[in-house]
Order: sequence, then C-alpha cells, then structure tokens
Amino acid sequence: MKKDLTYVCNYLKALVIPHTPDDFVVAEPFRHGLTDDELRKGIAAFREFLYALFDRLAAEKDKIDVETGRNYDPYGSLRDHGNGNIGHCFPSLCDLPMILFTLGFHGRLEISPEIKLTVHCKDLLTVICPATEKYQSFIRMKVERKLEMFNFLSGLGLQFTGASFSEIFTFAKNKTFHITYSKNNFVVIGLKLIAEAMANNKYYIKMQNLFKPAFLRCDFYPLANTVPKKHVILIREFVNAEPPEIKKWILDIDTFLTNNNCTITHTIGGDEFIYTKRKIKNRKGMVCKIYFKKGCFITPGVNHLEKPDNMINVLPDDIVDLIKAKAERECGWCIYSRRNPDLIQCRPGCPFKFTHNGKEYTKCRYAEFQIPLDTADNRKLMRKWLEMEMI
Repeated sequence: MKKDLTYVCNYLKALVIPHTPDDFVVAEPFRHGLTDDELRKGIAAFREFLYALFDRLAAEKDKIDVETGRNYDPYGSLRDHGNGNIGHCFPSLCDLPMILFTLGFHGRLEISPEIKLTVHCKDLLTVICPATEKYQSFIRMKVERKLEMFNFLSGLGLQFTGASFSEIFTFAKNKTFHITYSKNNFVVIGLKLIAEAMANNKYYIKMQNLFKPAFLRCDFYPLANTVPKKHVILIREFVNAEPPEIKKWILDIDTFLTNNNCTITHTIGGDEFIYTKRKIKNRKGMVCKIYFKKGCFITPGVNHLEKPDNMINVLPDDIVDLIKAKAERECGWCIYSRRNPDLIQCRPGCPFKFTHNGKEYTKCRYAEFQIPLDTADNRKLMRKWLEMEMI
C-alpha cells in the first residue's frame, strides 16, 4: 500500500510524548505565575491538540499538499529534497509548527479575565532564528499559504480574535490579535510552554531541526532547565511508533547496554541512537547504532569480528553478503569528506579486518551496514552479537 500523509501523521502521532512524569518540575522562568497543576494541564492540553492536528491532517490528505505528497516514498532519498523527505513532500508538517511556534514564542500569555495569548503583529516580523529563516520562516511564507494554514488551525478550534483569515490579512505592524481555544482554554498555555521549551535548546544549528523531534512531540523536558541545554531524546519514548515486538526488543537492549555502562547519544532529528562504551573516544567505542528512518535497523559494532570466535560463521548468507559488500567499498569517512578513498590513510581506529571462508576482508567503520530488525531471527542474532561486543 502506498504511504501517504495518513501514514506519516500516524507515525508522528505515535512519537508524541504520552505523559508527563509525576516528579517533573517547570523552572521558574517558564512558570508565568501558574501552579504545578495548571502547568501540567497546559502541557496535557497541547498534547491532545497535537493528536487532533495529526488526525485532521490525515482526514484531509486529499486536500493538503496533494501534488508534492504524490511523490512521497519512505524508502526514497532523504537528501536534496528527495522523495523520502517528509518536510518536502508534506510541507504542512513544517509550516504548521512554524506558525504555532512563532505565535507561542511571540505571544504574551494572559490568565485573567480569560486565558489567551496576545500577539502583536510587529513581533511576527522579528527573526527568531536567522539560520532557520533563510529557508523556512513565518516571514517568508506566502500569504496564500498563511491563509490556508490559519484556516486549518481555525478548523481545529483555535480562535484568532482581531484577525480575519477569510480575506488577506497582512499582519500590519500596528495590529494586535488574541488567541484562545474553544474546546480547552489550557491549550494556549501549552502552546506557550512548548514554544518556550523548543527555544530553550542549544546546538540545534537551525530551529527548524527541532520541529519534528521537539515541537511536534510536545517535548516539555527543556522547561526544567533555567538555561538552554543540548536537546535530549529518550529512546524509550521514541520507540512508541514501532510494532510491539520491535519496541520490546529495543527496550530490552537499552536496559542491557545501559546496565553495562554504555552511554547513548542521538542525532538532532532523533532518528538515530548510538550506544558507545565509556571513555573510548574513536569509533572503536561504538557498540551499535539503531535507526528509525525507513523502518527499524541496527548497525552493530565490529570489534569482536576481529577475534577468531565471532559471529560471522553463524550469520545467514544475506547478512554476511551485506557486510562483505560494505567491507569491499572504499573508506566511508574518505567518501564523506571527499578525500581520496584509501583505507591506509583513514582515521586512526577506523579500518578493521575479519575473515570468512579463508578470505580476509578490510572494512572502514564509517561505511556502515544496516541490518533490519523486522524478523525474530535477526533480532535474536543481533542480541547475541551485542553480547559478544560487550565482552
């Protein structure tokens, strides 16, 4: 069955952080004079708003981003706006969070006599993140697209008092409008909080990079920090979009590796999680990398393959062939950096060797092979592989 906007929305909906821990405390700069109960209600209300947003997008898949969406293929190219690039095929998933984030960031939260966000249009013309707004911004968005997105949000229940989107609304500097929510007035509190949470991150390069892993996941965790910190994603929450058997396997592996003193890091987008042994700085320290971009895959570490007693002889032919194919390629790091491919001149600790059927193969640790986790046999083999890597 062809993957479409409904498929993408269901996937993103499953990535929303499902609950707020009982011991979570919002730092003073983001409390706005609210009680713990009010803050929790705001976060929970915005979570439900995101669920409704994804459901409405899925229901209107034949009306929104129709032309670009026809090209979507989750197994296609992610680079250069390829057909595997969600943001390019379904730009509403960038435009909607951009608008919501901008309103939440610039809006002034008022509690009495009613809960609302007051937005001065002149603020909407202020650049929030220069690196992002060269490519994607509220300011650069076409008027017709703004009207389409604002009408979509109005259909979800957001009310924009003082602004009419039935005609061209130019966001003139001298205008002010107010945002409320007809179904649950705590939604605007949540919108303000999650916008502040997303902005309370550093090392994001572009703010746009945080729309999927932070804003659309209702990531409230940065609200606990008084100053910006590096964005963190917990794999135990990220796996909620996977089938139950894969989710259980990953949770078990996460427990096994972290209990054995492995550290875990992730990419900005949150699609890759890397487990490494402590105090080993180069690539030799990697125990495994788990991917979620096009299904669920694993790249296991390769240290134990250089030992006589290794996994090669018990692996099925298709996995061995995959490893060999990668092993016979040039140095992956050299390819990435456009150097002359030469394993001899590769980074320290990068090349490794293994033997199969009497033949020796040399491989670059950066030319990774990805093994799918969709079968029980593969998951069993990879569990044994990781156990041997930890010896």
